[in-house]
Amino acid sequence: MKLTFRKKALLFILPILAAVSAVYTYEAIRTEKEIVRTEIIKRAEAITALATRTGELPILSGNPELLKGAVSTLRENSEVSSVAFYDDKMHMLGRDDSAISDRVPILSADSPISMFEEGNMFVFYAPIFTVRESEVDIFHEGQQSGKIRENIGWVRLGFSKDPMNASLRKVVLRGFTVAVVFTICSSIILYFLITFATRPLMALFAAVKKLEKGEYAEITEVSSSDEIGELAVAFNSMSAAIKDRESRLMESEKRIRELFDRVEHAIFKLNRDGVIIEANSKFRELFGKVEVLCEILASEDHAGNCFKNASSAGAAHIEEKARARDGNELTVLLSLYAEKDEKGEVEGFDGYIIDITEKKRLEERLLRSQKLEAVGTLAGGIAHDFNNLLQAILGYSEMMIEMTREGDPFHKPAHIIHNAAGRGAELTKTILSVTRKEKMQVRPADINEIVRSSLELLRRSIPKDIEIIVDLGDDVPKSMADPTQIQQVILNLAVNARDAMPGGGRLAIETAAVDAGDAPAGKTAAETKRFIKLSVSDTGSGMDKATKDRIFDPFFTTKDAGKGTGLGLYIVHSIVTNHGGHINLYSEEGKGTRFNVYLPIEKSAGLEESPEGRDLSGTETVLIIDDEESVRQTCVDMLAPLGYQILLAEGGHEGIELFKQIKDKVSVVLLDMIMPKTSGNEVFQTLKTIRPDVRVLLCSGYSQNGYQGIEKLLKTGASGFIQKPFTRQYIAAALRNALSG
Repeated sequence: MKLTFRKKALLFILPILAAVSAVYTYEAIRTEKEIVRTEIIKRAEAITALATRTGELPILSGNPELLKGAVSTLRENSEVSSVAFYDDKMHMLGRDDSAISDRVPILSADSPISMFEEGNMFVFYAPIFTVRESEVDIFHEGQQSGKIRENIGWVRLGFSKDPMNASLRKVVLRGFTVAVVFTICSSIILYFLITFATRPLMALFAAVKKLEKGEYAEITEVSSSDEIGELAVAFNSMSAAIKDRESRLMESEKRIRELFDRVEHAIFKLNRDGVIIEANSKFRELFGKVEVLCEILASEDHAGNCFKNASSAGAAHIEEKARARDGNELTVLLSLYAEKDEKGEVEGFDGYIIDITEKKRLEERLLRSQKLEAVGTLAGGIAHDFNNLLQAILGYSEMMIEMTREGDPFHKPAHIIHNAAGRGAELTKTILSVTRKEKMQVRPADINEIVRSSLELLRRSIPKDIEIIVDLGDDVPKSMADPTQIQQVILNLAVNARDAMPGGGRLAIETAAVDAGDAPAGKTAAETKRFIKLSVSDTGSGMDKATKDRIFDPFFTTKDAGKGTGLGLYIVHSIVTNHGGHINLYSEEGKGTRFNVYLPIEKSAGLEESPEGRDLSGTETVLIIDDEESVRQTCVDMLAPLGYQILLAEGGHEGIELFKQIKDKVSVVLLDMIMPKTSGNEVFQTLKTIRPDVRVLLCSGYSQNGYQGIEKLLKTGASGFIQKPFTRQYIAAALRNALSG
């Protein structure tokens, strides 16, 4: 006969009946205890109700002797262990035991009797009422019409639990004896029955314990086909399913962990105090083994705020400065997400950090490029108009020099005007070369000679309280450089030094030839063996780190508004870089600043042929089309003495009409590119349509690279280009080249 689990359970019920008797005994004891307790409480309540009547008269009369008598009367009852009377405000009126505390619980007169247990006592409080006539005839339930009950005081009676405890001890002893006998007998029977019935369950329990430790056990001891056998089969299936699921979870966790470590963002997990619990490899790569998130942030206050924002809003996203493991400062985007429990309390934070340092640098470069483009556009427009003005100054000063001799009153002023106009022209070229990367006019240049020529200008602009010290090295070789731009470097550095010494000081300019080992490492071409070092130093106010980091930025200046543009040192940096050199600085606050310029020494690639010494005269007819009258008149006065026949047109439309009339007589056209109404480009195309073989020499205040249309016209048939302002020799040479071509 197959013994099923249900039959086994039936066998288990028989010995359990013995245990029921023990439970019954316990319940009997508990019930009897409740009966005894209830009887004592009922007697105490009856005595307390009697006490309220006993104390009514003494409290109404306010007679202490009557009150003492009431207390003594109540104490005559053997069950009463303490008595106390209070007024309606719960102030003590009389008591028989000084140990009774003055403190009383909060009571309501609506409750007839209130019971409390204090140690080995039952304490009863009852309100004492008196009935008096009411002035208003009001009916109250349970009262006669016209009479009301008024609470005049309270009575407190204490009853000892000793009688109740003595009775209870007898009941417990009797019940305990019965329970022990039945328990011993039942235990013996249950031991054998449970041992037999739970043997399969013990095997199942052992398998569960192994599963808890991670061992995927299989139950083989249970071979029965009852409910326990079916449970063993189900357990084996569950164990296999858990093993398979855990294997998949481990594989998934492995993939997530690999992704966690491979991602390019620094991911972390924090506790509620900001301590890092977990971080991926990118985080450790950037910040090392830091313990608290605030340690890597430049502003701990900002970090605290981001925790508050994340806690309140659920997330926070900020851009912040952070300290990398190597000590460098990074610009990062910090995203922080709060983790909350079921009650909404913050348990911790998850987040990630994106390093945007390089992105910020690119944005700064883009901004710098945009600023430079704006400067280039502005400089181009200024250069065009300024060069038109300089054309008349340079041209006529050149003619005045030729018409005078050494010693004539106007010879020296003409030279000064001519040189100043030439420097103005070179200055516009310098600005354009910086902003638009124009081709420099390089040639073998003597740095020492450039310094000496710059001193003449510096001594006029440097105050007398600043001492100028010049130390030019011997045997300093020449370098391929644009002398005007190098002079611009010296002047800008010297003026910057002057502004740093408002109270006077010392300005030092030094040159020397240095080997590659003395030049800044990694800043110049590796094949360069020697360098020319140009140093400009001062004893001024010096610079802090923030200023040094931005000193070469365009438009950055520490001067007051209206006293500086912020382009001086940027132009210096650009000129030096365009020459293939490098500039660095050393500065201490309150001690001064030194700029070191390193220029490579390279072989010359050859120079353009100078127009001097050539025969520049001619008898051809030249049509000059330019909207500036001063430029037209200057060209006439420059070219007419050389034998040329000059025709003038003050604009594009007039030039085209004049050319139509005398197209066969015109040998070359000098055409300005920037004119109102009809541009030089339109005039050129029209002239080519009228006469395809016409020679056109383009002219502009812009440089050849600075005006987009010039290169295109040169490729489609223009005979050359000359930039304003020009000298007689160069315009004459350009005309000869155009005519000979």
